[in-house]
Amino acid sequence: MYLQLNSVIVDADATNRQEMANFLGQFGVSVMSQLPSLEMLPAMLSRSDAPQLVIINLDPNAREMMKKVAHLPRQHQQVSFFLMSQVLDPDLLMEAMHAGVREFIPLPMTEAKFSSALERVAQQYGMGKRAKMIHIIPTMGGCGSTTVACNVAAALAKHGKTALIDLDLIRGGVASYFDVRPRYTIADVMESTSTVDRQLLDNALTIHQGSTLAILARPELPEDTQRVTVQGVSRLLGVMGRMFDYVVVDSTMSIDPIYTSTIQASDVNVIVMQLNVPSARNTERFVGALRRMGIESSKIRVIVNRFEKKGWDIEPSEVERALGLKIAWMVPNDFKNAIGAINFGEPVVLRTPRAEMSVSLRELAGTFNGRAGHN
Repeated sequence: MYLQLNSVIVDADATNRQEMANFLGQFGVSVMSQLPSLEMLPAMLSRSDAPQLVIINLDPNAREMMKKVAHLPRQHQQVSFFLMSQVLDPDLLMEAMHAGVREFIPLPMTEAKFSSALERVAQQYGMGKRAKMIHIIPTMGGCGSTTVACNVAAALAKHGKTALIDLDLIRGGVASYFDVRPRYTIADVMESTSTVDRQLLDNALTIHQGSTLAILARPELPEDTQRVTVQGVSRLLGVMGRMFDYVVVDSTMSIDPIYTSTIQASDVNVIVMQLNVPSARNTERFVGALRRMGIESSKIRVIVNRFEKKGWDIEPSEVERALGLKIAWMVPNDFKNAIGAINFGEPVVLRTPRAEMSVSLRELAGTFNGRAGHN
Protein backbone atom coordinates (compact mmCIF):
# COMPACT_ATOMS: atom_id res chain seq x y z
CA MET A 1 0.00 0.00 0.00
CA TYR A 2 1.40 3.37 -1.03
CA LEU A 3 -0.61 6.46 -0.11
CA GLN A 4 0.26 9.94 -1.32
CA LEU A 5 -1.22 11.66 1.71
CA ASN A 6 0.11 14.76 3.45
CA SER A 7 0.17 14.63 7.24
CA VAL A 8 1.12 16.48 10.41
CA ILE A 9 2.26 14.76 13.60
CA VAL A 10 1.64 16.33 17.01
CA ASP A 11 3.47 14.67 19.89
CA ALA A 12 5.25 16.11 22.92
CA ASP A 13 7.98 13.47 22.60
CA ALA A 14 10.51 14.10 19.81
CA THR A 15 11.49 10.43 19.61
CA ASN A 16 7.85 9.41 19.19
CA ARG A 17 7.41 12.01 16.43
CA GLN A 18 10.35 10.69 14.47
CA GLU A 19 9.32 7.06 14.89
CA MET A 20 5.84 7.90 13.61
CA ALA A 21 7.30 9.81 10.65
CA ASN A 22 9.47 6.81 9.77
CA PHE A 23 6.49 4.49 10.04
CA LEU A 24 4.32 6.69 7.83
CA GLY A 25 7.12 6.88 5.28
CA GLN A 26 6.80 3.15 4.69
CA PHE A 27 3.33 3.82 3.29
CA GLY A 28 4.31 6.89 1.28
CA VAL A 29 2.59 9.29 3.67
CA SER A 30 4.44 12.61 3.52
CA VAL A 31 4.98 14.36 6.87
CA MET A 32 4.65 18.11 6.34
CA SER A 33 5.54 18.95 9.91
CA GLN A 34 6.30 17.42 13.30
CA LEU A 35 4.89 19.59 16.09
CA PRO A 36 5.58 19.33 19.84
CA SER A 37 2.27 21.02 20.70
CA LEU A 38 -1.02 22.20 19.21
CA GLU A 39 -0.07 25.89 19.00
CA MET A 40 0.88 25.95 15.32
CA LEU A 41 -1.68 23.40 14.11
CA PRO A 42 -4.73 25.71 13.57
CA ALA A 43 -2.74 27.94 11.22
CA MET A 44 -1.58 24.91 9.21
CA LEU A 45 -5.13 23.60 8.94
CA SER A 46 -6.33 26.93 7.51
CA ARG A 47 -3.82 26.95 4.66
CA SER A 48 -4.78 26.10 1.09
CA ASP A 49 -2.32 23.16 1.24
CA ALA A 50 -3.66 21.87 4.56
CA PRO A 51 -2.70 18.30 5.49
CA GLN A 52 -5.18 15.54 4.76
CA LEU A 53 -4.24 13.69 7.93
CA VAL A 54 -3.40 14.90 11.45
CA ILE A 55 -2.06 12.42 14.01
CA ILE A 56 -2.12 13.61 17.62
CA ASN A 57 -0.72 11.79 20.65
CA LEU A 58 -2.88 12.90 23.57
CA ASP A 59 -0.46 11.63 26.20
CA PRO A 60 0.84 12.33 28.79
CA ASN A 61 -2.24 14.39 29.80
CA ALA A 62 -4.88 12.79 27.59
CA ARG A 63 -7.99 14.38 29.03
CA GLU A 64 -6.56 17.91 29.05
CA MET A 65 -5.26 17.48 25.53
CA MET A 66 -8.65 16.18 24.38
CA LYS A 67 -10.30 19.43 25.53
CA LYS A 68 -7.86 21.42 23.39
CA VAL A 69 -8.33 19.19 20.36
CA ALA A 70 -12.10 18.71 20.42
CA HIS A 71 -13.07 21.73 18.29
CA LEU A 72 -10.59 21.10 15.48
CA PRO A 73 -12.27 18.13 13.71
CA ARG A 74 -15.56 20.05 13.60
CA GLN A 75 -13.89 23.17 12.18
CA HIS A 76 -11.84 21.25 9.61
CA GLN A 77 -14.09 18.46 8.39
CA GLN A 78 -12.00 17.92 5.26
CA VAL A 79 -9.11 16.72 7.45
CA SER A 80 -8.92 13.24 8.99
CA PHE A 81 -7.84 13.23 12.63
CA PHE A 82 -6.19 10.26 14.32
CA LEU A 83 -5.89 10.46 18.11
CA MET A 84 -3.59 8.17 20.07
CA SER A 85 -3.39 7.45 23.78
CA GLN A 86 -2.59 4.81 26.36
CA VAL A 87 -5.75 5.92 28.17
CA LEU A 88 -8.75 3.86 27.08
CA ASP A 89 -11.34 5.51 29.26
CA PRO A 90 -14.87 5.14 27.74
CA ASP A 91 -15.62 8.82 28.40
CA LEU A 92 -12.49 9.84 26.47
CA LEU A 93 -13.42 7.61 23.55
CA MET A 94 -16.97 8.98 23.53
CA GLU A 95 -15.71 12.55 23.55
CA ALA A 96 -13.40 11.81 20.63
CA MET A 97 -16.27 10.25 18.69
CA HIS A 98 -18.57 13.23 19.29
CA ALA A 99 -15.78 15.58 18.22
CA GLY A 100 -15.66 13.90 14.81
CA VAL A 101 -12.31 12.16 15.23
CA ARG A 102 -11.90 9.61 12.46
CA GLU A 103 -9.77 7.05 14.32
CA PHE A 104 -8.77 6.49 17.94
CA ILE A 105 -5.55 4.46 18.09
CA PRO A 106 -4.79 2.71 21.42
CA LEU A 107 -1.14 2.75 22.47
CA PRO A 108 1.04 0.79 22.15
CA MET A 109 0.09 0.89 18.50
CA THR A 110 -0.72 -2.24 16.48
CA GLU A 111 0.82 -1.86 13.03
CA ALA A 112 -1.87 -3.87 11.24
CA LYS A 113 -4.71 -1.81 12.73
CA PHE A 114 -2.94 1.46 12.00
CA SER A 115 -2.28 0.49 8.38
CA SER A 116 -5.96 -0.47 8.00
CA ALA A 117 -6.91 2.97 9.34
CA LEU A 118 -4.61 4.58 6.77
CA GLU A 119 -6.24 2.54 4.02
CA ARG A 120 -9.65 3.86 5.06
CA VAL A 121 -8.37 7.43 4.86
CA ALA A 122 -6.92 6.71 1.43
CA GLN A 123 -10.29 5.48 0.21
CA GLN A 124 -11.87 8.70 1.45
CA TYR A 125 -9.52 10.65 -0.83
CA GLY A 126 -9.99 8.29 -3.76
CA MET A 127 -6.65 6.56 -3.21
CA GLY A 128 -7.89 3.06 -2.48
CA LYS A 129 -6.21 0.22 -4.32
CA ARG A 130 -7.91 -0.55 -7.62
CA ALA A 131 -5.65 -2.79 -9.69
CA LYS A 132 -5.37 -6.51 -9.25
CA MET A 133 -1.65 -7.18 -8.85
CA ILE A 134 -0.31 -10.43 -10.30
CA HIS A 135 3.29 -11.32 -9.41
CA ILE A 136 4.82 -13.98 -11.66
CA ILE A 137 7.87 -15.83 -10.32
CA PRO A 138 10.09 -18.40 -12.10
CA THR A 139 11.41 -21.47 -10.31
CA MET A 140 14.43 -21.75 -12.60
CA GLY A 141 15.94 -20.16 -15.68
CA GLY A 142 14.18 -21.09 -18.91
CA CYS A 143 10.92 -22.22 -17.31
CA GLY A 144 8.97 -19.73 -19.41
CA SER A 145 7.72 -17.37 -16.73
CA THR A 146 8.30 -14.31 -18.93
CA THR A 147 6.24 -15.91 -21.69
CA VAL A 148 3.47 -16.52 -19.16
CA ALA A 149 3.69 -12.96 -17.78
CA CYS A 150 3.69 -11.27 -21.18
CA ASN A 151 0.81 -13.30 -22.56
CA VAL A 152 -1.32 -13.05 -19.43
CA ALA A 153 -0.77 -9.27 -19.44
CA ALA A 154 -1.62 -8.99 -23.16
CA ALA A 155 -4.78 -11.04 -22.62
CA LEU A 156 -5.85 -8.97 -19.61
CA ALA A 157 -5.31 -5.76 -21.61
CA LYS A 158 -8.35 -6.71 -23.69
CA HIS A 159 -10.54 -6.50 -20.60
CA GLY A 160 -9.08 -3.57 -18.66
CA LYS A 161 -6.25 -1.09 -18.44
CA THR A 162 -3.16 -3.22 -17.84
CA ALA A 163 0.50 -2.61 -17.06
CA LEU A 164 3.44 -5.00 -17.18
CA ILE A 165 6.50 -4.31 -15.02
CA ASP A 166 9.81 -6.06 -15.69
CA LEU A 167 11.27 -6.66 -12.23
CA ASP A 168 13.87 -9.17 -13.42
CA LEU A 169 16.36 -6.34 -13.20
CA ILE A 170 19.36 -8.04 -14.82
CA ARG A 171 18.01 -10.65 -17.21
CA GLY A 172 14.52 -9.33 -17.89
CA GLY A 173 13.26 -9.64 -21.44
CA VAL A 174 9.83 -8.02 -21.46
CA ALA A 175 10.79 -5.19 -23.84
CA SER A 176 12.35 -7.64 -26.29
CA TYR A 177 9.32 -9.90 -26.09
CA PHE A 178 7.15 -7.05 -27.34
CA ASP A 179 9.85 -5.65 -29.65
CA VAL A 180 9.68 -2.20 -28.05
CA ARG A 181 12.56 0.15 -27.33
CA PRO A 182 11.64 2.15 -24.25
CA ARG A 183 13.15 5.58 -23.67
CA TYR A 184 12.85 5.15 -19.91
CA THR A 185 13.04 2.21 -17.52
CA ILE A 186 12.11 1.35 -13.96
CA ALA A 187 15.42 2.86 -12.81
CA ASP A 188 14.36 6.27 -14.14
CA VAL A 189 11.21 6.43 -12.00
CA MET A 190 13.29 5.79 -8.89
CA GLU A 191 14.86 9.24 -9.15
CA SER A 192 12.00 11.04 -7.42
CA THR A 193 12.77 10.51 -3.74
CA SER A 194 9.40 11.57 -2.36
CA THR A 195 6.75 10.94 -5.02
CA VAL A 196 6.09 8.84 -8.08
CA ASP A 197 3.20 10.57 -9.79
CA ARG A 198 1.05 9.77 -12.78
CA GLN A 199 2.67 12.29 -15.06
CA LEU A 200 6.10 10.81 -14.40
CA LEU A 201 4.82 7.31 -15.09
CA ASP A 202 2.91 8.33 -18.20
CA ASN A 203 6.20 9.56 -19.62
CA ALA A 204 8.11 6.46 -18.54
CA LEU A 205 5.67 3.79 -19.73
CA THR A 206 5.94 2.37 -23.23
CA ILE A 207 2.67 1.41 -24.94
CA HIS A 208 2.62 -1.72 -27.08
CA GLN A 209 0.36 -0.75 -29.97
CA GLY A 210 -0.92 -4.23 -30.74
CA SER A 211 -2.27 -4.84 -27.25
CA THR A 212 -2.44 -1.33 -25.67
CA LEU A 213 -0.41 -2.83 -22.82
CA ALA A 214 1.70 -0.33 -20.82
CA ILE A 215 5.22 -1.63 -20.26
CA LEU A 216 7.84 -0.54 -17.73
CA ALA A 217 11.12 -2.11 -18.76
CA ARG A 218 14.09 -3.24 -16.69
CA PRO A 219 17.19 -0.99 -16.58
CA GLU A 220 19.23 -0.97 -19.77
CA LEU A 221 22.57 -0.99 -17.95
CA PRO A 222 23.17 -3.64 -15.27
CA GLU A 223 24.74 -1.03 -12.98
CA ASP A 224 21.49 0.98 -13.10
CA THR A 225 19.78 -1.78 -11.14
CA GLN A 226 21.41 -0.23 -8.06
CA ARG A 227 19.08 2.76 -8.48
CA VAL A 228 16.05 0.52 -7.87
CA THR A 229 15.11 0.65 -4.18
CA VAL A 230 12.54 -0.92 -1.88
CA GLN A 231 10.94 2.47 -1.21
CA GLY A 232 10.85 3.31 -4.91
CA VAL A 233 9.25 0.01 -5.89
CA SER A 234 6.66 0.37 -3.10
CA ARG A 235 5.78 3.87 -4.35
CA LEU A 236 5.65 2.61 -7.92
CA LEU A 237 3.29 -0.26 -7.15
CA GLY A 238 1.04 2.02 -5.11
CA VAL A 239 0.63 4.60 -7.85
CA MET A 240 0.24 2.03 -10.63
CA GLY A 241 -2.33 0.25 -8.49
CA ARG A 242 -4.48 3.37 -8.78
CA MET A 243 -3.78 3.96 -12.48
CA PHE A 244 -4.60 0.50 -13.82
CA ASP A 245 -7.12 -2.31 -13.55
CA TYR A 246 -4.38 -4.97 -13.67
CA VAL A 247 -0.67 -4.80 -12.89
CA VAL A 248 1.41 -7.84 -13.90
CA VAL A 249 4.95 -8.08 -12.51
CA ASP A 250 7.46 -10.32 -14.31
CA SER A 251 9.81 -11.11 -11.49
CA THR A 252 12.52 -13.42 -10.22
CA MET A 253 12.72 -15.88 -7.35
CA SER A 254 14.19 -13.87 -4.49
CA ILE A 255 13.54 -12.78 -0.92
CA ASP A 256 15.59 -9.63 -1.33
CA PRO A 257 13.60 -6.76 0.27
CA ILE A 258 12.55 -5.41 -3.15
CA TYR A 259 10.92 -8.72 -4.01
CA THR A 260 9.59 -9.34 -0.51
CA SER A 261 7.70 -6.06 -0.63
CA THR A 262 6.29 -7.01 -4.05
CA ILE A 263 5.22 -10.43 -2.78
CA GLN A 264 3.38 -8.82 0.11
CA ALA A 265 1.73 -6.18 -2.08
CA SER A 266 0.46 -8.68 -4.66
CA ASP A 267 -3.01 -10.16 -4.77
CA VAL A 268 -1.60 -13.38 -6.14
CA ASN A 269 1.94 -14.77 -6.43
CA VAL A 270 2.11 -17.10 -9.43
CA ILE A 271 4.96 -19.60 -9.27
CA VAL A 272 5.86 -20.98 -12.71
CA MET A 273 7.44 -24.43 -12.75
CA GLN A 274 8.07 -27.37 -15.03
CA LEU A 275 7.54 -31.01 -14.17
CA ASN A 276 11.16 -31.84 -13.46
CA VAL A 277 12.98 -32.45 -10.19
CA PRO A 278 15.07 -29.22 -9.99
CA SER A 279 12.03 -27.02 -10.69
CA ALA A 280 9.85 -28.98 -8.24
CA ARG A 281 12.45 -28.69 -5.49
CA ASN A 282 12.78 -24.94 -6.02
CA THR A 283 9.01 -24.60 -5.97
CA GLU A 284 8.81 -26.46 -2.65
CA ARG A 285 11.57 -24.31 -1.14
CA PHE A 286 10.00 -21.05 -2.24
CA VAL A 287 6.45 -21.94 -1.26
CA GLY A 288 7.88 -22.73 2.19
CA ALA A 289 9.54 -19.30 2.29
CA LEU A 290 6.27 -17.59 1.32
CA ARG A 291 4.45 -19.38 4.11
CA ARG A 292 7.09 -18.36 6.64
CA MET A 293 6.59 -14.79 5.46
CA GLY A 294 2.92 -15.13 6.35
CA ILE A 295 1.60 -15.26 2.79
CA GLU A 296 -1.74 -17.08 2.76
CA SER A 297 -2.20 -20.10 0.51
CA SER A 298 -4.99 -18.23 -1.29
CA LYS A 299 -2.34 -15.78 -2.54
CA ILE A 300 -0.03 -18.50 -3.87
CA ARG A 301 -0.75 -20.15 -7.21
CA VAL A 302 1.44 -22.80 -8.82
CA ILE A 303 1.23 -23.32 -12.56
CA VAL A 304 3.05 -25.79 -14.77
CA ASN A 305 4.45 -24.46 -18.04
CA ARG A 306 5.43 -26.51 -21.10
CA PHE A 307 3.21 -29.35 -19.99
CA GLU A 308 3.46 -32.57 -22.03
CA LYS A 309 0.72 -35.14 -21.73
CA LYS A 310 3.40 -37.81 -21.82
CA GLY A 311 7.02 -37.84 -20.74
CA TRP A 312 7.22 -35.66 -17.61
CA ASP A 313 9.97 -36.32 -15.07
CA ILE A 314 7.77 -36.05 -12.00
CA GLU A 315 4.09 -36.75 -11.42
CA PRO A 316 1.85 -33.70 -10.85
CA SER A 317 0.33 -35.50 -7.85
CA GLU A 318 3.79 -35.81 -6.28
CA VAL A 319 4.30 -32.06 -6.64
CA GLU A 320 0.92 -31.38 -5.03
CA ARG A 321 1.65 -33.68 -2.09
CA ALA A 322 5.02 -32.05 -1.48
CA LEU A 323 3.58 -28.53 -1.67
CA GLY A 324 0.30 -29.10 0.09
CA LEU A 325 -1.18 -27.13 -2.81
CA LYS A 326 -3.06 -28.07 -5.95
CA ILE A 327 -1.46 -27.19 -9.27
CA ALA A 328 -3.70 -24.37 -10.45
CA TRP A 329 -3.00 -24.49 -14.19
CA MET A 330 -1.04 -26.32 -16.87
CA VAL A 331 0.07 -24.51 -20.02
CA PRO A 332 0.70 -26.97 -22.88
CA ASN A 333 4.07 -27.15 -24.55
CA ASP A 334 4.17 -25.51 -27.99
CA PHE A 335 7.78 -24.66 -28.71
CA LYS A 336 7.20 -23.76 -32.36
CA ASN A 337 4.58 -21.09 -31.70
CA ALA A 338 6.28 -19.88 -28.52
CA ILE A 339 9.68 -19.29 -30.11
CA GLY A 340 8.04 -17.87 -33.24
CA ALA A 341 6.22 -15.26 -31.15
CA ILE A 342 9.41 -14.34 -29.31
CA ASN A 343 11.37 -13.94 -32.55
CA PHE A 344 8.55 -11.91 -34.11
CA GLY A 345 8.20 -9.67 -31.04
CA GLU A 346 4.51 -10.29 -30.42
CA PRO A 347 2.75 -12.33 -27.73
CA VAL A 348 1.57 -15.75 -28.88
CA VAL A 349 -2.01 -14.90 -27.79
CA LEU A 350 -2.00 -12.19 -30.47
CA ARG A 351 0.18 -13.85 -33.12
CA THR A 352 -1.43 -17.30 -33.13
CA PRO A 353 -4.64 -16.84 -31.14
CA ARG A 354 -6.12 -20.24 -32.03
CA ALA A 355 -3.12 -22.28 -30.94
CA GLU A 356 -3.74 -24.54 -27.94
CA MET A 357 -1.09 -22.65 -25.97
CA SER A 358 -2.78 -19.32 -26.70
CA VAL A 359 -6.19 -20.59 -25.64
CA SER A 360 -4.71 -21.91 -22.39
CA LEU A 361 -2.94 -18.62 -21.62
CA ARG A 362 -6.08 -16.58 -22.32
CA GLU A 363 -8.09 -18.85 -20.06
CA LEU A 364 -5.38 -18.55 -17.38
CA ALA A 365 -5.70 -14.77 -17.63
CA GLY A 366 -9.45 -15.23 -17.26
CA THR A 367 -8.94 -16.80 -13.84
CA PHE A 368 -7.44 -13.50 -12.67
CA ASN A 369 -10.28 -11.30 -13.88
CA GLY A 370 -13.26 -13.51 -13.19
CA ARG A 371 -13.73 -14.37 -16.86
CA ALA A 372 -12.55 -17.99 -16.76
CA GLY A 373 -13.68 -19.75 -19.88
CA HIS A 374 -14.14 -16.47 -21.83
CA ASN A 375 -11.65 -15.71 -24.60
